[in-house]
Amino acid sequence: MHEPVDPDKVHMYESGDGLGPDLESPRFDLRNNSKSQWNSLIIDNLLKEVQDQCLQEDWPVQRSDPYIREILAERYKRLQTRWQKGQPKITDDGTAETPAQTEAQLVAESELVLKLCRQTTRHRSKYARRATVLDHIIKLKVEAGEDDIDVWKWLQGVVQRLGEHGMSSEESDIENEVEQVLRVKRMDWCRGIERELDFLDLQRLVDVDVFAPQGSRPMKRIRESGNPATSRDAVKGLPRAFYNRAWITSLTQRQLEGLDIPEESFSWMQVAVATV
Repeated sequence: MHEPVDPDKVHMYESGDGLGPDLESPRFDLRNNSKSQWNSLIIDNLLKEVQDQCLQEDWPVQRSDPYIREILAERYKRLQTRWQKGQPKITDDGTAETPAQTEAQLVAESELVLKLCRQTTRHRSKYARRATVLDHIIKLKVEAGEDDIDVWKWLQGVVQRLGEHGMSSEESDIENEVEQVLRVKRMDWCRGIERELDFLDLQRLVDVDVFAPQGSRPMKRIRESGNPATSRDAVKGLPRAFYNRAWITSLTQRQLEGLDIPEESFSWMQVAVATV
């Protein structure tokens, strides 16, 4: 963690009564932005060092001073944000956090960031898997001249419009104290298309002659009204048909405009899923 400079030294320097930063071992004034007198001097010196090294080593790509200064200012902003998060907060009883409480808060925030990263990766993987399955199925349907090709192309359009951000999330749970299951989080904003998407996911398992089994055995997925709701916002820019009618009518005019719903019309198809 970067150790910031003593505020008194900064005040004396900016008042003309003290020395500036030690450029051999600089310490930023993290209480102020990158454009303060103290921080600007450090960043200007770092800029000079970068440009000098660029000339000495004959880098193939040379950048302008404003370009590099912007990068340095952005790096400083990250450092400042991280430092600010590590400062003790005031608790509900009006006292400052202890070092242990501050550390616990930072650990919790880091775990949340990692959790969000894992969720993003799963959403991206789920979307890519569904898109790949649809591509293969449609190709086979076209080659065979089957009459349900329009249904699969329609479903492909649904998945493409939803994108990776429109894929559902799950959280693990234990059912009957024995079986580990996944509870699908509710996306209250989205029209109910669970049946169609579940049927699509099933194709990868039943058509083993087309889709080679990969990864671990899929866990049972449970969709219930009592499942927790997703913390992610509704996907913007979708045709109106993609949004839950009751949910969308509950929005204010400002919230509705914020969805950026296009004029594009999208005909919703009633898909009959055959059961054996």
